[in-house]
Amino acid sequence: MPKYRRVALFLDYENLYNTLQKRSRTETHRYGFSPHLDFKQLVEYICKNYGGLQPRDFFAVANFSHYDPQKGSLNQVATLVAVDSFEPRTVRQVEQSSPGKKFVIKDYADIRLAYEVGHHVALQPADLYILGSNDKAMAAIGRALIQVDIPAIFLLPDPELAAVIIKENFDWFSFDSTQSNDETSTQFEDPEALPQHTDPADDLVATISDLRQALSTPVPVALIESLYGVEHAHQLLARAQSQGRVDLWEDEHDVACASLREERMHDLIVKHNVRAEIAERSALLRKITIILEHGLNDPTGAGWRRELKDSAGLSSREAKILYADLQQAGILRLGNLNQVFLTTETALKFLQK
Repeated sequence: MPKYRRVALFLDYENLYNTLQKRSRTETHRYGFSPHLDFKQLVEYICKNYGGLQPRDFFAVANFSHYDPQKGSLNQVATLVAVDSFEPRTVRQVEQSSPGKKFVIKDYADIRLAYEVGHHVALQPADLYILGSNDKAMAAIGRALIQVDIPAIFLLPDPELAAVIIKENFDWFSFDSTQSNDETSTQFEDPEALPQHTDPADDLVATISDLRQALSTPVPVALIESLYGVEHAHQLLARAQSQGRVDLWEDEHDVACASLREERMHDLIVKHNVRAEIAERSALLRKITIILEHGLNDPTGAGWRRELKDSAGLSSREAKILYADLQQAGILRLGNLNQVFLTTETALKFLQK
């Protein structure tokens, strides 16, 4: 017999989806697979074990431009709260290193969820509140509800990954426990039967296309290595080449280049020499990436100038000028010199100076 007459559920849909997706990662599928979700089963489970749950009391918050609100019949059983959590374009140009899903503001959905809980409590309080998230910040909402004598428990996407503060201070149940063991459970979909994720090579191909158009010169492999890291760049290039999407070749000055297969003419690679300044500055960006990969002992302005001088064989004056250029492009930033902000946008600023 359910204990409560009326239950409210507030679900951080992004946290649920991404948590279940991440736990399906493998060495060959580093993004994980799209999970099966059955929200009708979730509602039935809650109604059976806790109390009645109506769509007006079930709120799911997410940036639904990234997710399908019809998946698992979510739009049939819940009130959807769509949030525009994208970072401004000026921020994405600096921080987003590749095309694909746009960057979103951290904890944006959590804050909106907290607002919706408070609004619901003020207007039409339920007898029990269920908070669907693994995030430790959600403990603040749970405690606030309990302080005003409103029972609160948690629905955890994955208890093993959930915040300790939640598991130690609240009653909870797992999303898995609400799903049956048939084909609609949280087992993961066959990626060959229903691909849900972008091929990593897609990102590389888009980057090469963007660089080719912006620079009007062949794209040096050194530039690709600087953007993706040397080892990962080689893996992506090999993958794209095996798919027949990218060509690898050298110009007359032995500069390794990458071009799209679609640039061929009569099925022959059209080779041009990389402009000398682009080749030189791409090689410098690659050295910067290697410096960071090997570990920077002294992440200060002086430390960077010393590393640039030694690794690139520069004079003190040349190293100082290079360091200033990197700062001007936004690749190195005062107060955060233990990181390198190498994106397509910052690299182009540096290359086109």
